[in-house]
Amino acid sequence: MKNSQKNILDYFGVNSQKELLKFMQENPEDKDVLLLKELLIRIENGGDTDE
Repeated sequence: MKNSQKNILDYFGVNSQKELLKFMQENPEDKDVLLLKELLIRIENGGDTDE
């Protein structure tokens, strides 16, 4: 597992991507969940060229 992926799982206090997805679904308005969703969307769209 990549370091950055492990750090994200650790940050959210989960042990797997499946647990992270469940956490995100159960906490859709959490500020950190919203930020992670925004970052994932930016990655899918080729990154953010403004920053």
